[in-house]
Amino acid sequence: MADQTSIEIHLPNNVSIRQWRQTDVESSTRHLNNRKVWDNLRDRIPHPYTEADAEQWVAFCQCPSNHVRSGPWTSETGSQGQSHPTNFAITVDDQAVGGIGLDFQTDVYFRTAEIGYWLGEAYWGQGIMTVVVRAFVGWAWETFGILVRISAETVEGNAGSARVLEKAGFEREGRREDMVWKNGRIRAVVMWGALRRGLHRSV
Repeated sequence: MADQTSIEIHLPNNVSIRQWRQTDVESSTRHLNNRKVWDNLRDRIPHPYTEADAEQWVAFCQCPSNHVRSGPWTSETGSQGQSHPTNFAITVDDQAVGGIGLDFQTDVYFRTAEIGYWLGEAYWGQGIMTVVVRAFVGWAWETFGILVRISAETVEGNAGSARVLEKAGFEREGRREDMVWKNGRIRAVVMWGALRRGLHRSV
């Protein structure tokens, strides 16, 4: 994975995690332009979802200014490794059917990131996201030394996503009432977190 252009994680059943390509526009649009998928996503992802939206997303992910440096991190030098993208396509038989990524935080939270993901409805219930999230989180810890914590949120009632996070090693950290307004309903969210193992923490 040293070459930025060749980041690819191969998983069973012809599933892969790889960088977004222009050729993913049609398939990703088809799978993401689905109300059931969108119901559990943030509104920064538009609905309906068009090929123009997908093209903008691919361009964003490919832009080097949106990448993050890899390698060990120190307070004196930061990270000195190659810059990598942080958002990737989930593919089956090399067709983009979902997405997964890290949103690195800023200010005093700069050593943390939030994970987000989606998968086309045709692939629900097959165990794909459990395998994908577990592999992606392992890659993130190995790649980005700056990271000490990965956070996640699930809308209360999204039991499938909660199970995915639990199986990937995330701990449920709490519940926030009336946190989300989506589709005319106000809902609670569940907070999740995974911490880097073996990290020395000052007291």
